[in-house]
Amino acid sequence: MLIYDQTTLAFTQKAEAFLKEILIELGFEVKRNRFVCNKYLFPINVVAFEGKEWGHFNAPYMQIGLNRKLIYLAKDSVVRDILRHELAHYLTSIYYPKFTTSHGPEFREICQRFKFPEDIAKATMDLETANLDKEGDLYSEKVLEKVKKLLQLAQSSNAHEAELATLKANELLLRHNLDYLKGREEPIYMDRLLIQGRKDSKLSAIYEILRHFIVKPVISMGRNTCCLEVSGTLTNVKLAGYVANFLNQELDHMWEEARKEYGFSGLREKNSFFLGVAKGFNLKMQKAKESYSTEDRKALVVVEKQLEIDTQMIYRRLTFSRSGHQSDARANELGVIKGQNLTIRNAVEGKAKNLFLSFSKS
Repeated sequence: MLIYDQTTLAFTQKAEAFLKEILIELGFEVKRNRFVCNKYLFPINVVAFEGKEWGHFNAPYMQIGLNRKLIYLAKDSVVRDILRHELAHYLTSIYYPKFTTSHGPEFREICQRFKFPEDIAKATMDLETANLDKEGDLYSEKVLEKVKKLLQLAQSSNAHEAELATLKANELLLRHNLDYLKGREEPIYMDRLLIQGRKDSKLSAIYEILRHFIVKPVISMGRNTCCLEVSGTLTNVKLAGYVANFLNQELDHMWEEARKEYGFSGLREKNSFFLGVAKGFNLKMQKAKESYSTEDRKALVVVEKQLEIDTQMIYRRLTFSRSGHQSDARANELGVIKGQNLTIRNAVEGKAKNLFLSFSKS
């Protein structure tokens, strides 16, 4: 999960300066925030993250990640070595775009070509590894578990109980975010969810639904890849991951039921159905917000405005696009009805255990 605050921004800016120096040492031409390789310009982009790795390279987004704990644990020389390792992955992805193994012969050839020391080429690094074992925020975890339980109660067959549980879940999230604004210093996190080959209507529907969970979702396009980037407080981003994973399976299940019951078959009907579900859920949440007190409505405006300000650390400029596919009115109307009855149920959150320097092709 990526993380943004003033401290990490200063750290990543320094790391980018280190990376430029390394690139110049290797003989590359550096132009502001890009470098020239094979007559093409490639971005110089370093981000901070929380996790079990010291560093990683994300090929689709041409982005090097450094563990936030390096700010406090590592000397500049160690940071430079980690940058060299991840830069080797970066260069491997440029010179060998079809390679499949992260530390295979292509990677080793790049290390030899640019005369990286042998220890730079290693996949692991001993840097007081026990210090990476503790991560997360106990307070946020407790809030997250409470919200999950309320969302599970929202599937009750009793309409009044379900609506009340949904309302309480939203109020709890709102209270948590107001506490954050009143003085709890918490950084902004960003996670990439539902990575796939290209944008589709299901991803667009999940994007629309996640906007109701006090996060900023963005459909992000990388090299031959697409995903949902979700930004906000740690609690909200984790909850958004829980919701997105559930919706990714639930929307397919809902479509299969609709297809069998109503005879839908084509892509146009499927796209229209998914977007209808998002529209229906939006109507449901708008109705729920109407029951908020005046104080809570004002508070929500404050929280959402602050979220926009905070996420400017991540996104300096965003572009918007609209899908141009034709709509099927019948499938869309059914989707709206299903969306108004949609409840967020159980989803599983996995956790990685390993500590290593990594490369990501997805």
